[in-house]
Amino acid sequence: MSDRPVCLIPARGGSKRFPGKNIALLRGKPLLAYVVEAARESGIFSALWVSTDDPAIAAVAEKCGASVHQRPWELAGDKAMLWQVGVDFADWSERQGGKVAVLGVVLPTAALLKPDDLRNGYELMAAESADFVMGVTTYLESPFQALEEKNGYLKLVFGREYARQSQTLPKVVVDSGAFYFARVDALRRERTLYGERLVGYEIPRLRSIDIDEPAHLTVAAALLQAVSDGAGARSGS
Repeated sequence: MSDRPVCLIPARGGSKRFPGKNIALLRGKPLLAYVVEAARESGIFSALWVSTDDPAIAAVAEKCGASVHQRPWELAGDKAMLWQVGVDFADWSERQGGKVAVLGVVLPTAALLKPDDLRNGYELMAAESADFVMGVTTYLESPFQALEEKNGYLKLVFGREYARQSQTLPKVVVDSGAFYFARVDALRRERTLYGERLVGYEIPRLRSIDIDEPAHLTVAAALLQAVSDGAGARSGS
């Protein structure tokens, strides 16, 4: 068995808000293809699998050079959790004689993900002796300044002590919706990707967009162009 992690891209076909989103075209290329390329070019994975229940997604995955794992129907609904999909795949792989020690779960809509993000995130797991690594990013506005309506009036969710300048508030990050690494024994034990020994690898907000509706493709295309323009300017091209 290889000591390298196995990549699993969970790409079910039943999105209600955006049917077919995992293979929607971004600048003429399926979203899934961007993620498969980033995972392959990272060079860290011993195998690259797409978990899906959808024949169209499976066809795109195979065209991109990924192997396809048939998602069980009970894990194909919108209530299935990522950790459940990961454990199901690890259990299936073990029954085939291929034990998985570390699983890299990469989301198919993270089209702006770079190979270095995956490499650095995986290296962070060893450096911090962590069981879980999550791609994270910053908030546009501090969540500590959130307001909610109570009895017709707005109230600070976290109390008046946080009604101060944003630069004085605690720094917090949020799941970027890009990738997770998990030691499979810890994943089975803790039944979550938010385990006790979790560290975050920060991805710039410019490259952090979770595509959940058609309008997000327009935003992603603009961000992709901005990232490309920035790379060109730095290289002098």
